[in-house]
Amino acid sequence: MNVKKILFLAAGIGLTMGVSSCGDGTSNGNDNPETQSQTKTVDPHQTGLVKVGDKLFNLPSPLETAFLLEKVDKQYNEGLLNKDVDATKYATKYSQAMNLGVYGADLGYALIHNQSQSAFQLLGVCKKLGTALGVSSSLYVDLMKRFEGNMENKDSLLIFISELNRLSDEYLKENEAEDVSSLILYGGWVESLHFTTTLAKATGNDKLKTRVGEQKNGLNNLIGLLSQQNSTGALKVYVEQLNDLKNTFDKVGYSYQFVEPETKSSEKLTIIKSTSTVEVSDEVLNEISNKVAGIRKSIIETTSL
Repeated sequence: MNVKKILFLAAGIGLTMGVSSCGDGTSNGNDNPETQSQTKTVDPHQTGLVKVGDKLFNLPSPLETAFLLEKVDKQYNEGLLNKDVDATKYATKYSQAMNLGVYGADLGYALIHNQSQSAFQLLGVCKKLGTALGVSSSLYVDLMKRFEGNMENKDSLLIFISELNRLSDEYLKENEAEDVSSLILYGGWVESLHFTTTLAKATGNDKLKTRVGEQKNGLNNLIGLLSQQNSTGALKVYVEQLNDLKNTFDKVGYSYQFVEPETKSSEKLTIIKSTSTVEVSDEVLNEISNKVAGIRKSIIETTSL
């Protein structure tokens, strides 16, 4: 099965939020039958639907971003990742959660570029952080055993990661740890945007610049998600950081044209035909990049929150 045709998966170990799926209608015997029975949506800008309480939030997936980066820039850039692969430096719940998101996005990027050794190391870090947050270590042990036996099969590895996402998400929701889930998502989103802004500046690629601009809506939803979890004020600093970033994203030109989707009932397939237009000047791109770099630095260097 071609990796670009697999069902849309959640990004990395770190992204332990439930997401919606999309695909092109292809399948094989290795696919999850339950997933095959669901309606699939084809959308190049697909996002994840995250339900918190009675509200739904549309959020982008770091794995979908990683696919775009691999398509636009084939070269693996290890310098994009958090160079300090050390789970022990993060000793508090919130620092562990945010960096689990960061390392999860790094893991997805490494896997898509066939960097098995780096991916295995990152998976070990995710295991330590996830276990520290209370997710059963047996989930990671089982995954790592399968990982060792399939290190060259990128499709299988991504599917394994998606399954762990689902199980981890169930655990966190059962234990009413949605603030932790929100911060995992926050870390993964920031790391993915760091990837995109860095490469967009380096290459000047229009698709990457567009991808940066498309995060305008995702940012608004992320602010809404963290704000809903901020009843005690514990997440205030993160909401403030995102609101400051929003001030710059407000300078991004964005328009959306809705077109009725095409549904093929016999194939359980819905094709999205709506289009969006994004305009990001070099000045705005630089400003976004600088702010994202500052937020990312506060995440990966903070151990006390």
